[in-house]
Amino acid sequence: MDRDLVLLSLMRKYEIEGIECQKALALSSRSSFKIGGKADLAVFPKNDSELEYVVAYLMDREIPYIVVGNGSNILFEDEGYRGCVIFTEKMNEVAVDGNRVTAGAGVSFTALAVTAKNASLTGLEFAYGIPGSTGGAVVMNAGAYGGEVAEVLESCTLYDAEKCELRTLRKDEMDLSYRHSIFFENKNLICISATFTLKDGNKDEIDAVMRDLMQRRRSKQPLEYPSAGSVFKRPAPDMFAGKMIEDSGLKGYTVGGAQVSEKHAGFIINIGNATASDVLGLVKHIQGVVRQNYGVELECEIRRVGCGE
Repeated sequence: MDRDLVLLSLMRKYEIEGIECQKALALSSRSSFKIGGKADLAVFPKNDSELEYVVAYLMDREIPYIVVGNGSNILFEDEGYRGCVIFTEKMNEVAVDGNRVTAGAGVSFTALAVTAKNASLTGLEFAYGIPGSTGGAVVMNAGAYGGEVAEVLESCTLYDAEKCELRTLRKDEMDLSYRHSIFFENKNLICISATFTLKDGNKDEIDAVMRDLMQRRRSKQPLEYPSAGSVFKRPAPDMFAGKMIEDSGLKGYTVGGAQVSEKHAGFIINIGNATASDVLGLVKHIQGVVRQNYGVELECEIRRVGCGE
């Protein structure tokens, strides 16, 4: 059957089931980079049952799909996505139980930090200002300013699309390391929610730390421009991609509408109508220059999503 007809039937099916969906969604509108073509279909499940239903339905009909949070660490390609993009943003329930906080995959990581603060729980201050979702933060083992997910994560509930089952993994079962988790090796695993174990703290002191971190972000990062955050992983614990890029004289280097930020060389920003091709061309140029200058291969940490995904 023609894929367009299949997607149209899926859309009608989801509407009947009460699952929000949208045909021909402009992915640029869902990307912090403000870049990307159209997705054939976008679906917004509200809970794990709806997500399981959607994934099973797509797999049965061999329709390609991807699961994303709020598009903050993603480069959607100019050609868009031929298939279905599942957004977890409506899976946003949060529960506090003593010093444990459980959040759905779609909960903003910054909002989660605020929830913890309001409960006088310390440990998630580093998350304040990180633009991703909780699910994305767990998958990436996100971190900043000396903190990272692995330090406070207790467990993760996930859906295994291959086995069609929900299960919960303890932190020590998730192969967590620098910007890495078990999700990178098994694309059939989808983060549903995560539980964090925190410590009792003073609300005012927690708030002061969070405000300080946000001020540091504003002063050092180009938050006024669309971007996908830090572009490259640290090559080694004592090596910083941004410094190597800056010392290579690449601040301000531009390809089309994509530019190496003059404020922080570890960021590529969209200075106006940048395309995914512009960004990828700039990434390749940066990697080539740093390789020549330092003999180091920079690894991109931004997820690239397109027709070949």
